[in-house]
Amino acid sequence: MTMNGISLYAQNSFYEHYTGLISEELKLTADLVKVKEGFSGYYYYEFLEEGAWISSKPIPLDGFLDDKNQFVLNEFGDQNSFFQGRLENAKLIKGQWVNNALKENIDFTLKATYAQGSIPLQLVEKYQAKSLKGQMEPQAEFNLVLLFPEGQLDPAAHHQLNRRIYQLIGYRGEFEPNENRINTLEESYFRQFENAMTQVSIDSFPDHLSWQKSIRMDVINNESSLLCMQIDMYAKTGKQEGTRVKKYIVFDLVENKLLGISDFINPEHGAEFQAFLDQKLREHYKLHATTSLTELGFFNNEMKPTSNFYIHPGGLGFYYNIFEIAPFSNGPTDLFIPWSEMAPFLLDPHPFGVFIN
Repeated sequence: MTMNGISLYAQNSFYEHYTGLISEELKLTADLVKVKEGFSGYYYYEFLEEGAWISSKPIPLDGFLDDKNQFVLNEFGDQNSFFQGRLENAKLIKGQWVNNALKENIDFTLKATYAQGSIPLQLVEKYQAKSLKGQMEPQAEFNLVLLFPEGQLDPAAHHQLNRRIYQLIGYRGEFEPNENRINTLEESYFRQFENAMTQVSIDSFPDHLSWQKSIRMDVINNESSLLCMQIDMYAKTGKQEGTRVKKYIVFDLVENKLLGISDFINPEHGAEFQAFLDQKLREHYKLHATTSLTELGFFNNEMKPTSNFYIHPGGLGFYYNIFEIAPFSNGPTDLFIPWSEMAPFLLDPHPFGVFIN
């Protein structure tokens, strides 16, 4: 059984770290990825309160560009706030912030900037679709949007970070150049698809047998010498529900090392911190303090910290994928906790200086 398909490395795709001062009391920071007409990522705002800058949580943006580089960026899950404007070039964005809670739209200008403590990242994209010979369906799609450090790291740190990225997306081979590793992942995926198709009868609904695999990286934080990246993986085989998994990488650009939750949480406060997380989970799901979690479908009655966390100027986020603490029907759990609430449990009450308000 042979397969046909096309491979595409998109041109004019990029990642940039944008910053802008909307007013003397409002800042915007955005980490955006452009792939073809898609334009999306994360942003946060900072507002001045009693002489200190207070950060919001990271807010996902999803949007598109038309053929004149006009864009609309919607805040995920919020119909009352969005950005609109023009991508002048990869380094400059101009437009308006539209928020129904405000009396009027706010003009903004964002520039791609990499101050000390942030680094540029190279975007690598690979898309390929293949079908069985002589048929349009079933087909398998393989789509990667990956981010890698371009430089500024010493060779050992660069190697460590790249190796971690590939470990999380499922690469288990020799540590070869990027293109070879991507090709290995692609070949393995299509080989699995081809082998699976030899085991089934292709009936009058071949599209029901199609596969999809997508891996996309985004940046949660690229400031204050801390790089935090999100890896979003989606897989679907046939008619069954697809599965989405998110994983995070936190890297110290000063110490040149990967960070774990033990680099932030004081082990002497482990029990108190676990009780605190349990409280935050109940607040998240609007549950009473005495409600049994297992009776509601959770796997345990105690909430335990996860090593799958993200760091941001506004606080720490703990992300539990489907099936980690609850069944598929519950969906994932994303607990974002401001630094001010985390302070009693931190090894350093003022980690990395600017992160504590």
